[in-house]
Amino acid sequence: MGATVEQVEQLLNLLREVDLSTLLAFDRKLHLLLEQKGEERLRTQQSITIQEEFCQRYPHMPIDPDLLALVGVQPANPVEEDKTLLREAIAWRLQD
Repeated sequence: MGATVEQVEQLLNLLREVDLSTLLAFDRKLHLLLEQKGEERLRTQQSITIQEEFCQRYPHMPIDPDLLALVGVQPANPVEEDKTLLREAIAWRLQD
């Protein structure tokens, strides 16, 4: 959901009335939010790219995007542990 120009202007007007310490705190929170949004965008773009590459390599093998999103998010495990995690995730999905 995007903010309208009027909402942004109202926010700026409110910020003009606050003291420096409040503005600095707002600035820190805004920068943290910007970093989070940038990371989310990057993850989404990478996920789409990985999914497109997978679909090109294996066009007849459907894969749930939620499972594909798990790739690379867990710490490095022995292959057997990865297999166990994947089996559990697939079994959980099939139960729904």
